[in-house]
Amino acid sequence: MSSKMNQRGQIKKSKEKRSQDKLEKAMNDVKKIGIISCCLIVVLLAVGIFINPKESYAAGFLGQLPDSFYSGMTTESQHLISDISLPLEFYGTSGNDRLSYIYCMDHRLGMMGATAEDPSLAHLYEKGSSVKSSFSLGSTGRSATYNGLIYILQNDTITGNGATDYYITQLAVWWYLDRANGFDDNFNYTSYDLGTATTSEDGKYNNYGDYAFYNNLSAADKDKIAADSTYGQHVVRLVEGAIANQNNYNDSLGSQDITIDTANITYTVNNDYLETSVIRPISSNSTLESYSVQINNAVGNVEILDENNNPISTNNISANQGFKLRVPLSEVESENFKADITVVGYFSNFYDAYVYNPNPSDHSGVQLQRALLGLIERPSAPTTINLEAPAIPVPDTNSTSYLLYGVGALIIIAGIVLIVVARRPDNAKKK
Repeated sequence: MSSKMNQRGQIKKSKEKRSQDKLEKAMNDVKKIGIISCCLIVVLLAVGIFINPKESYAAGFLGQLPDSFYSGMTTESQHLISDISLPLEFYGTSGNDRLSYIYCMDHRLGMMGATAEDPSLAHLYEKGSSVKSSFSLGSTGRSATYNGLIYILQNDTITGNGATDYYITQLAVWWYLDRANGFDDNFNYTSYDLGTATTSEDGKYNNYGDYAFYNNLSAADKDKIAADSTYGQHVVRLVEGAIANQNNYNDSLGSQDITIDTANITYTVNNDYLETSVIRPISSNSTLESYSVQINNAVGNVEILDENNNPISTNNISANQGFKLRVPLSEVESENFKADITVVGYFSNFYDAYVYNPNPSDHSGVQLQRALLGLIERPSAPTTINLEAPAIPVPDTNSTSYLLYGVGALIIIAGIVLIVVARRPDNAKKK
């Protein structure tokens, strides 16, 4: 008998030891995983600290355009397509801030900017007209607008390499301007007068090596770009897109307004809450995209819901969706519901680009190209309204609660009785 008990004791101890061994192994595994995770985190932090990513100068659109800037450029050049050469970078600086790449609009005129070797070459540019304005083409009596430049600036991130994208975009700007100025791709022009068209490439560069034609890219240059399958295809695509979309930009922001018809808002009791009907902000401007709702002051803890009674956490509601307000009844028993709210409407992104003109007194006697910068704005308009619910009979929530508690207690008692009754036959059989 004692032998069996000893065996059972040993088996029990063996099981306990195996369980303890498994537990210790699991804890060791957890420790290993923790150590490895910590090491990985340390490595990632070290990489983030010691590897300084190259600063990006993608052209893009600025959030706010400056009134003026100074030009800067690199002495290094690139000619990705045949012999068409451009600086690696041509950009603007405003104070200590570097702006986007800037693009030249007159190939035949000079290009000047501060370099690392000679900072004095910085030239002052001042904000001029929107590209949507009408620009006179010399003394020809003709004029042109350059809306399509907005499309080019919107789509200037192409390869992910800043210098390469600058090169492609600059060529697209020049080619599009030729189209907008009425120049045929197959001819060269010695003035804005279309009667000066020639197929000859003679005189393309003057005695100083500067480009001389009024068309920014010569007919031969355009042929080379169109034939280039690596970079030229992107230039052609940008130009074609600019032509196709040049009439798709509003001339002005228009009026921004947002209103709410408070007369049609109703208030109802739903379970333990007081809710408004669906509220729909409207605007006379069809470009209203979304809106936000802010509770400034209210009776009770007011929630903002969507039309399906789901709480809105992002507070960025699509313009075609309404919202509701909800407050617990227990918080408005002693007084009518009131709320002061602000609704802010957000309108479609408004795109524009501006021509910057070189200040002639900054570098006397130097004829410089006009420069181009782009802008993106997201206009908004607020409205503040006061809501007040009429007198609504509010049920006694305490009585309701007591009733619910009573019903719940009865259900529990009935359940216990059923269990006892169900077990009685078994107990009877045992007796």
